[in-house]
Amino acid sequence: TVPPQYPPIQSIKVQFTKCGNGTGCLITSPNKDETMKVQDNSIIINCDGFYLISLKGYFSEELSLSLYYRKGRKPLFSLSKVKSVDSIGVAHLAFKDKVYFNVTTHNTSYKDIQVNGGELIVILQTPGGFCAY
Repeated sequence: TVPPQYPPIQSIKVQFTKCGNGTGCLITSPNKDETMKVQDNSIIINCDGFYLISLKGYFSEELSLSLYYRKGRKPLFSLSKVKSVDSIGVAHLAFKDKVYFNVTTHNTSYKDIQVNGGELIVILQTPGGFCAY
């Protein structure tokens, strides 16, 4: 008998090194073998389920940050006037959701915000639900 085949766990680890005021941060996936993909500066959700989401980073200036999963919905979380973030949470996401974040500063300068150790990790915790690839 052949054991049942399970698809690989949906997960991705992306990095970000600079952000624009009023826009998002440029996210890149250094590992091309990730089971999830980056598209238009967002992590694309292909499977319904609960996801572990971790966001870390140290910023060159104080800023406000919001992490979103769907346009028109409240953010998963928001932080105001911080120079660092080290947050983790679990959220129920669905096919066609997109995980992304925006930053804003109170500085009138339009220079890029530098980031050290910027990392966003998304891991599906409940495989076996609806998926579309």
